[in-house]
Parts: sequence; structure tokens; C-alpha cells
Amino acid sequence: MSTIYIPNSVGLRNFETLFRNNTFDFSDGIANLEFHPNYVGLHPAALAFYAALSDQLAEKDIPVSGQIDRRMKSIPFLQRMGFFKSFGFDNIVETEEHEEAGRFIPLRKITSSAELRLFLTEIDPILHAGEDVKDAIKKVFSEILRNVLEHSKASHGGNVCAVFNKKKSKLTIGISDAGIGIFNSMKFHHVIATHQDAILLALRPGITGTTSRLGGTAENAGAGLFITKSIAQATRNHFLVYSGNSYYKLNLVPSASSISYSADPLLDRHTVRSDMPFFQGTLIGIDINTNDTPIFKDLIAKVGDIYQLSVKKAKKNYYSKIRFT
Repeated sequence: MSTIYIPNSVGLRNFETLFRNNTFDFSDGIANLEFHPNYVGLHPAALAFYAALSDQLAEKDIPVSGQIDRRMKSIPFLQRMGFFKSFGFDNIVETEEHEEAGRFIPLRKITSSAELRLFLTEIDPILHAGEDVKDAIKKVFSEILRNVLEHSKASHGGNVCAVFNKKKSKLTIGISDAGIGIFNSMKFHHVIATHQDAILLALRPGITGTTSRLGGTAENAGAGLFITKSIAQATRNHFLVYSGNSYYKLNLVPSASSISYSADPLLDRHTVRSDMPFFQGTLIGIDINTNDTPIFKDLIAKVGDIYQLSVKKAKKNYYSKIRFT
């Protein structure tokens, strides 16, 4: 029997704990949930990952079983965020469901453009920010979820959830799908050899899986992940992409260091690994401080300038390689 071990704590800073005692290999056709006995604290990215894992198991008709100690303190949180429901389980304990508005968005499926538009109209209460910040955060949700709908080929759509920490003015977000993954999306129009190559390429501005054209298309300019990473940088937070056997994690920018935005993700403070348990879909995690700072206000303008310069330079390098005879 293959075990899905749910650890004590998973955040973006310690994302590797999600893989502890896990291979996510279900070749025996059985999956069993096993929880840390005392407490389970999961970042929305971890919640979204498990939801995508559940989608993959459902596609393969693999049943999921599990036992949980009802004394575990975090059952109400996991239950309210939709963790058990995502695996098809009933509520574990009887709890009073608190109003979510302004504090969290439980796991939610987005399967159509209409559902995405509705979702974007409903998330204002959790953003707790000025209009510039709200617009930037909505762009994150819109760009990534639109890519899920249009390019991931995920039969179950995308999974999204978020939590707002009022004390820290921090919004934590997780978005996932059980689709074809970044490598399979990018390989049709770009020369890539590994899942790590695909992730690093997808993080560059002006690169998209829909075309080999630098700068993308009118419908997809290849800016979604780059903007998302830049928002995390602007607020000195973590950002993570996991797909295939690889992940890229943006590390914190110390308060004593200036913030800079680079078209090349390897020039940022980062961790990149390609020895992870294989995950066919894609997972995005981001932490955002929603304080309305001057840095955040002009972020999109700065990112736009970097995008234009990066695409212009890439085109120049591309055409300089062409020799006419």
C-alpha cells in the first residue's frame, strides 16, 4: 500500500518537508493517508498540491483510505479549508463553519473561464490592500488560472486556495492542477531537455508554451509567472514552482539588501532542485505582504520595463545567430 504522509508543517520556506517519507508512487493501485499525530499546518500551496494529487488519483481510479486521530488539533482548519473534501471524505468532526470572507478562501475548483471571472469578483474581501496591490494580486490569480484552463489539459481544472494573516498583513496563495506539466506544455515550441529547464524557461518574461515567438501572443504574452515571482520579490517573500521532478523556489531578500528584478531566474536568490518525487501537474505557491508600499505601487511599471528589455534582447540575440548566404 502506498502512503501519503502528511507532515507536521509545510510552508514555502520548508517546502521540502512535503516530500518527507513520500514518493507519491501509486503503482500498487492503493493510496493511504497518514497524518502527523499531533498537528498538521499546511500552507495553501501544500493544500493545493494535495488537491491536485487527489485529482490524479481519481483519474487513475485509485481509491484513497486513511485514519486520523480525532484529537489532532488542526482538524477544524483542515476541514474548513476543504482538505478532507478534496479526497472525497466526509467531515471528521462537527464544527461551526466560520465565515470565510476577509480571512481565507477554501480549496476551490476553477474549471471554466466563467468560474474564473466569478472567482475574481469574489476575492476582494481577502486582499486587504489598496487598489494597486489588489490589481496586481488579481493579475496573479487571473494569469495562472487562465493558463491552467487553456494549456494544462487538466480534466479536473485548477485548484486554488488562500489565507490572509491579519497580524502579518500577509496573503498566502496556492494554485495547482493535475495536467500535463510545464515540460510537456513547453516542449512543442522550445528546445528543452529536462523539467528543470522547462521551469526556468517558463519563468523568463516573453516565453510561453503556446508559441516559439519571443514575446508570446496577444492572448498570452508569457508574463504570468515572471510577474508572480516579481510580486513576491517586491514584498521580500517566497515564491515556488513545482512540476515534474523539479522545483524552483525564490528565497527571501534580506531587509538590508535592495530589491532587483531579473529576467533570468537564476540571478535571483533561489533554490532549484531536480531530484523531487515526480509530479505530473504544476504547483504555484506565493506569499505576499499586502501593505500598500511605494515599491508595490510602481512594481508593474518596473516589471513591464524589464519585460520589454528582455524580449528585445532575446530577439536581438536570436537574429544575430542567423547567417544569410
